[in-house]
Amino acid sequence: MAFNSPNDSPAPSSVGSVAIVHDYLNQPGGAERVVLEMAAIWPQAPIFTSLYRPDSTFPEFRDHDVRTSPLDRLPVDAGFRNLFPLYPAAFRAFGTLSQDVVISSSSGWAHSVRTAPESFHAVYCYTPARWLYADDHLGASRRKQMLKPAISLVRRWDHTAARRADLYIAISNAVRDRIKLRYGLDAPVVYPPVSVERFTPSERGERLLVVSRLLPYKRVDVIVDAATKAGIGLDVVGTGPALGDLQRRAGPTVTFHGRLPDADITTLMESCRALCLPGKEDFGITPVEANAAGKPVVALGDGGALETIEDDVSGAFFQRHDATDVLRAIDRCDAIETAPDALAAMARRFSVDAFRSRLVDVIESGAESFRAAPRAA
Repeated sequence: MAFNSPNDSPAPSSVGSVAIVHDYLNQPGGAERVVLEMAAIWPQAPIFTSLYRPDSTFPEFRDHDVRTSPLDRLPVDAGFRNLFPLYPAAFRAFGTLSQDVVISSSSGWAHSVRTAPESFHAVYCYTPARWLYADDHLGASRRKQMLKPAISLVRRWDHTAARRADLYIAISNAVRDRIKLRYGLDAPVVYPPVSVERFTPSERGERLLVVSRLLPYKRVDVIVDAATKAGIGLDVVGTGPALGDLQRRAGPTVTFHGRLPDADITTLMESCRALCLPGKEDFGITPVEANAAGKPVVALGDGGALETIEDDVSGAFFQRHDATDVLRAIDRCDAIETAPDALAAMARRFSVDAFRSRLVDVIESGAESFRAAPRAA
C-alpha cells in the first residue's frame, strides 16, 4: 500500500539530523506503519533496529537506510520474542547515537538505545513492555514460570532505560496513564497515523468482520461464538496461534481468510456490516479504518476504543466477553443511524496528516526545551 497520500508531502521539520530506532522489523504491523510515516517526515534518517526481515515486513523499508544489530545474523523468525535476554545488548551494540534528535519507536527495547548528551531522545511508546507488566501477554503458564526469575531484573533495567529518555510520547490516553504508572513520566499523546484516505464510505453489507492477529488475548473467540450462535456471517482476517481453536469452534457462517493484502482488506471493510474489536487495544487502528469506510464498530468498552469510538454514534460497546453480551451490542450497532459520510468524517481526526503535524510539533517543542537545558553527560 502507499503510505503517503498522492498530494501529501512530509510535514516541515527543523530539528536537525534525526535517527529512528525501532524494536524489530520483521512483521507488517501498526508499529511498522508508524515507522514508515516517521521516515516520510525525516527521509534522511537512518533506521536502527535489532533485526530486519525484508520479506516479512512492509517492502517500503527497502527504500530506507536500515541498520541492524549483530542479532540480525541469528536464524530466528517466529521465535524472535524468545531472544529477550539479548535485546538490551543488541541496542547497546549501536554505540552512542549522536544525531540532533533520536526517536525511538518502542514497546519494549528501542527506548534503551544510548544517545549523546547533546542529542534529544524522544520515545514514541506503544505501551510499556506488555510481557513485563501484563500477565495475559506472557502466554502459557510454563513460559511464565520460566521467565519469572528474570522479570524483576529486567523491570529494573526497563525503568532505568525509560528514565534516560528526554521525552515520552504516548499513542493514546490509556498508554499515557500506563507510562505514568510504570515510569512516573508525563507523556503527551500523539495518535498513530491511519490511512483513512484509502477507504470510500459506503452503505453497510451483511457480514461482520474481524481483522486481527489471532492471539488468545485478542479474544476473537467471543465474536466467533456469537456469530456461530446467531448464525451471522463473519469474515475473520488474520493468522496466529489461536487459529486452530477458532476454526474448531466456528460454525458454517464463519469464514477464515488468513492474511490478506491491504486491497482485499479495504474491500471487506467497505462491504461489511460492522467491524468487531473484541480485545482491549492500546489504540486500535482497525476501528478507525472501519469508520473511514462508513461502518460502525462493535467493540469491548475498554482501552483505546473508548478514545476512537462513540457509543451508539460510531459504534456499540459490550462489557463482558460473553456471546450474549456481544449479540446485544450487535443489535445496538445495527440500530445506529449515523450516515457513512459522517462516520468517515469522524475518522479523519486520526489521519496521516494529523499524525505528522502533531508529531512534528511535539518533537520540535521538546527539542527546543531540551536545547535550553540539556541533560548532563
